[in-house]
Amino acid sequence: MKLRILFLRKKYIYIFLIIFILLIFLLVLFIKNDSTQTFNDVSQTKTIKSDFDGDGYKDNLNLKKNSNKYYLDISTKNKTYNLTSNFSKSISDVCNYWPVHITFMDISRDKIPEIFVQGSVKDKPVQYVFSWIDSKFENVFSNSSNILGFIDCKNNKTPKVISGKFSNNTIYTYNYIFLNYKFKNYNYENSQTFMGKDSICGFINLIQTLPQSKDYIPKDIFSANIINKEFDLLSNMSSQNNTYTFQDAVFEETKCTDKGDPSEILWKLNFRGISNEDKTSKKNYTINITLVPDQNSTEKYYFKISSMSLI
Repeated sequence: MKLRILFLRKKYIYIFLIIFILLIFLLVLFIKNDSTQTFNDVSQTKTIKSDFDGDGYKDNLNLKKNSNKYYLDISTKNKTYNLTSNFSKSISDVCNYWPVHITFMDISRDKIPEIFVQGSVKDKPVQYVFSWIDSKFENVFSNSSNILGFIDCKNNKTPKVISGKFSNNTIYTYNYIFLNYKFKNYNYENSQTFMGKDSICGFINLIQTLPQSKDYIPKDIFSANIINKEFDLLSNMSSQNNTYTFQDAVFEETKCTDKGDPSEILWKLNFRGISNEDKTSKKNYTINITLVPDQNSTEKYYFKISSMSLI
């Protein structure tokens, strides 16, 4: 009798452990999906659902077009909030060759995502960040940079935000942490290999010199494991006989080592293509680039391009 009771107890313990593990897995998956929704390209009016005020209910983030301007508002369970910057009620010009980027990332670790917006005003880049503070949405960060990045948002480290510019064939970055709902500068790794900046610079310069540079691809920026078919993207863009201009980019680490170091990075680059035959013809080209570390590289091109696709 005692043996039977012991067997039943073990069985129940195993069942309980399995259920507990499944619940933890689902909870982690739910939190990850609910707090992070990155790289939303928006080229027209759109509604995005998520919990933006932390009350447990899905809200509607609405991108609306009025004349030649985009406006943002959030409809919660009880109220509608207009998201306005410190400079303007609109968040971007309406531009068919320069879409708006909207990124959600919980950098405050309060289970409520901050809202990052990238757009353009008179063909110049703008960045805004909105955060839910004291029962309202506040514009906590604004600038004219054209690169936005996220580090340590998917591990136990303090989340970091990178804002920067591509200028004179170089990427200049500024590092921030979000402390007490304010952005604070901090000292961090700023070498040209940081998050693949040198490889991305090489790629931007390659695109901006197409079609002339199609036969002079800088092999150093590409991984040895990249498949030849990936280079069809360069041939296709070259064949369209455009002049390409870099507009903006967003990046984040998508995989990390056990120590929390990035082992895979996703960049999303946005270019404007102007036809060399008809200067009034302008089109957007958005390219996804994945970079992985090259253990044989120490000073230059540590992160190399392993895949690229036009979306």
